[in-house]
This record gives sequence, C-alpha cells and structure tokens, in this order.
Amino acid sequence: MQKNTQTRIKSFLEQKDLRYEVVDDSTIIVPYEIERRLFKPLVSINGSWIVVSCLIVEGKDLPSTEVGYLLKLFKSMLVATHNLPEINFDVDGENNIYASVDMRADITDYNNFFSEFFAVPYGVKHFIEKIAPSMDPKIEVKGCGDT
Repeated sequence: MQKNTQTRIKSFLEQKDLRYEVVDDSTIIVPYEIERRLFKPLVSINGSWIVVSCLIVEGKDLPSTEVGYLLKLFKSMLVATHNLPEINFDVDGENNIYASVDMRADITDYNNFFSEFFAVPYGVKHFIEKIAPSMDPKIEVKGCGDT
C-alpha cells in the first residue's frame, strides 16, 4: 500500500510541476521557497496516514529557552492552530518547531492532497510573518539553506 500511495503522491506533485526528491518508499521531500527562504516539507506515509511536516525553526536557534518565553511562543502556536484552517503547529522534545498536516491515505485524492499540503507552507509563512516577530526577542527564521 505504501508504494501505491507514494506513486499517487508523486503523480499529484508532477501534475502541479512541483520538484521532489524520493528519500525511500515512505518519504518524499518537496523543497519549497517561502519568503526567499528554502524549506523542505517531508511527505511521509505512515501506515494509513499521509503526514506532511516542515521544520520551521530548530530549538537550538530559539533566542531564549526560558519557561515564560516558551509558554508565550507555544501559546501563540496553539492559538494559530485553533484559528487557522488546516494548519497545525507542533514541537518535538528538542523544541524544534514544525508546521504539519495529516490525511488518510485511502481517501486522499488530488484536491484533498493539495488542500492539506499547501496548508504547510501557509503555516510556515504565518509563523514567519506573525508569530516570530511578535516574540521578544524576535525569532529569526532561517530556512534550511540557499534558494
């Protein structure tokens, strides 16, 4: 099933003329430029689910790890997740910050895939424009390399 799902996703990406790199049978990287910064959303097939996740900021690059600072940051992310359709912000154990979406593989078609997929770069853009500059000190979002 993973191979069939990956073949379908590659077809969707090709129809939109989006570049991609196949990592393995369950992971595709779709490089994406946002605000003149390169990001690398990962499309992962996890059993019955397709998950799109994009690293926005590494925890080591946050200007502060004080509890009050992180509480304000994480609350801003939760409020944005609540207010914005389709967008999820999440964090891992090292305080790396992501935008992500998930969808059931068996019911995902072209339109549904891109409705979900494009929420991720929109979430990254929202973080860059609204959340990062609202923090004191502000968060510098670098992306993951040159465009």
